[in-house]
Amino acid sequence: MNTLTMKASQGLAGDRSVSAPAETRREPASPGDGWAADPEVTAIATRRSHSGEYKLKILAEIDANPGKTGVILRREGLYSSYLAKWRQWRNDMSKTPKTVSANKRMHNEMAKLKRENVRLKMKLEKAEGIIDLQKKTSELLKMMSQSETNET
Repeated sequence: MNTLTMKASQGLAGDRSVSAPAETRREPASPGDGWAADPEVTAIATRRSHSGEYKLKILAEIDANPGKTGVILRREGLYSSYLAKWRQWRNDMSKTPKTVSANKRMHNEMAKLKRENVRLKMKLEKAEGIIDLQKKTSELLKMMSQSETNET
């Protein structure tokens, strides 16, 4: 192993090709609990996500330096498959929206009006039910007041 490779592989974990001495091995976290978790591995895997600005910045850098694609990808920790997806995303983003035909617009408007009609019918039924309840309550109160006056 040359010195450049040796220095690159030395880090927090050290050289993992050689087993660690017995005194550096991890001890159980507490009796009966098993082994302590490896601090270099996350407990829950999370999907990486990149902002639109970041994607555009990387694509612009790669387009400006065509021979340095591999270097840029390694530096950023990205896969080459990302580039194809990101370029497709960039192309889709720059396209003008499709025009909607008059027939489709009329169909969408009619569907919207039908939904609004159903919503307003439900609202009307609810209001009519409340009015009927108020009428019956008023009649019941009249009958109760008349029966009280008849009893006295």
